Amino acid sequence: MERPPGRVAGIITRVVGTAAGVFYQVDRHGPRLPEGPVLVAVNHPNSLVDPLLVFRCSGRLTRPLARSGLFDHLLLGPVLRTLGGIPVYRRQDDPSSTHRNEEMFRDAIGVLLGGGAIQIYPEGRSHSEAHVVELRTGAARIALQAEEAAKWKLGLSIVPVGITYTRKERARTAVAVRFGQAFGCARLEEVYRADPVTAVRTLTEQIETGIRAETLNFVHHGDRALVEVAEQLYVRESRWVPWRAREELGARVPRLQRFAAGLEWIRRESPDEHLALLRKVERYAALNERVGAGQGDVPPRYGLVPVARYIAVRGTLLLAGLPVAVAGLLLWAPVTRLPRVVIGFTRPDFEVTATHKLLALITGVTAGWILWVVLGYLAGGSLAALAVAILAPVCGYAAIQWIELAGEVREDTVLFLRLQGRPDVRKRFARMRRELARTFRDLEKRWEDEELPSSADRGNVSARDG
Repeated sequence: MERPPGRVAGIITRVVGTAAGVFYQVDRHGPRLPEGPVLVAVNHPNSLVDPLLVFRCSGRLTRPLARSGLFDHLLLGPVLRTLGGIPVYRRQDDPSSTHRNEEMFRDAIGVLLGGGAIQIYPEGRSHSEAHVVELRTGAARIALQAEEAAKWKLGLSIVPVGITYTRKERARTAVAVRFGQAFGCARLEEVYRADPVTAVRTLTEQIETGIRAETLNFVHHGDRALVEVAEQLYVRESRWVPWRAREELGARVPRLQRFAAGLEWIRRESPDEHLALLRKVERYAALNERVGAGQGDVPPRYGLVPVARYIAVRGTLLLAGLPVAVAGLLLWAPVTRLPRVVIGFTRPDFEVTATHKLLALITGVTAGWILWVVLGYLAGGSLAALAVAILAPVCGYAAIQWIELAGEVREDTVLFLRLQGRPDVRKRFARMRRELARTFRDLEKRWEDEELPSSADRGNVSARDG
């Protein structure tokens, strides 16, 4: 069975997980990781931040596979070794070292045989593509070799995980971490004995299918913005989501996936309709941006009771939280400027911008916290130091929440004032939403009508084969 992680490893995972949860608005979906040996296969859109999110959301220690060069880093190397990280020797980093991947396979398989969990990124590199790129076979090979070593009785669970960011380079933007259903690979025993290459390819395809099911995938980068606008207006026109509500990204992902698939279907089946639809959505998005509606869209009307309730609730929260927010801003204002300074100095590639920002914040917050605790001790002794140690991070996080709530209130208030005396604008939005929603429903019906015969044909074939 898996040995419990050391105390230092446990502390580090909690610290970096908490840091990732403060840096982003993290939304976790899906079942918990199962007990026993687990291989967590994750897409890789955001360099070293992705493993931190997996640490935060896994609920158990998952030993990371990471490129070998990181283990030589002054700060990251000791951390990775403490967490039980396993180095991967990539050809693009050092072609002469790839033979050492035999060690990587042996160590990863050893963790699984001991009942542990590993996290692996089968895409092989961090990227900003609009979709999951072709997976490498390492994850499947590790899984199958581990089962083979246990005479196919290991009971290994493979868990696909999808990480989706709104703006991965920006702090406090939303990120969805979606855990898929676990599956095993012992069923491939006979295939593996007869043809290991086919078994590896089959399992790699299943892992890719699992990751794609938990992520957003688009043909073109521009498709995502249009799909988000289309989904946003449709769910409000359909009364699934209240006006001006900001949904968590993870809850939207299944609907966004459906819209993305529909976009590709209409692009393939009727390019002219596709182009006309895109133009309508673009016009709606442009109008939405012009009035500053944001994700909450433009309500068809503003009722007196909802407006009064909004003012009472949010006004009370802002007033009550103001003193704590001010304290947090005074304590941590210098630290919040540190990432910008670091980015200006290091000028990192886009793929590692968030990593540099997050590392700068972790370093700055740690140093700032120690400084405030020491000053508290010098000013008032042990009790003052303890109070500062607890209250300083609490005030900082409260300030973050207060600023975000104030931003939402400002956006809602500006929109409300801008639309007063302009019923024509609200009617225009309502008319465009109705037309687009009607178009979406018609396209969905055509899409489903086309899918049903195909499904029936597949069912007939399956019945005959049975």
